[in-house]
Amino acid sequence: MEPTLKRKGRIAKNQEGNLVLINEDNQGFRVDEVIAAVWYESDGKTISQLVDKFSEEDKENKELIRKDIEAIIEKLKEVKLVV
Repeated sequence: MEPTLKRKGRIAKNQEGNLVLINEDNQGFRVDEVIAAVWYESDGKTISQLVDKFSEEDKENKELIRKDIEAIIEKLKEVKLVV
C-alpha cells in the first residue's frame, strides 16, 4: 500500500506577487502554479491519487503525469514541504 503524504509549511506571495512555499524552518521557495497545486492537493493523498486527480483535469498521458508528480513530490520532500 502506498504511503499517504502530509503537506507541511505554508503558501504565500512575495513582494513581486510570485507564489512561495515556506517550510517550517522558514525557508521560502518560489514555485509555479503546478507545483503549488501538487503541494496543496498532496495532503492526505497517495501519489496514485494525485496522478488520478491531475490526469482527470489534463488528458495527457497518465505515465508522464506520474513521472512529473513523483519528481515534484521528491523535491518537496527534500525541502521539508511534504513528508
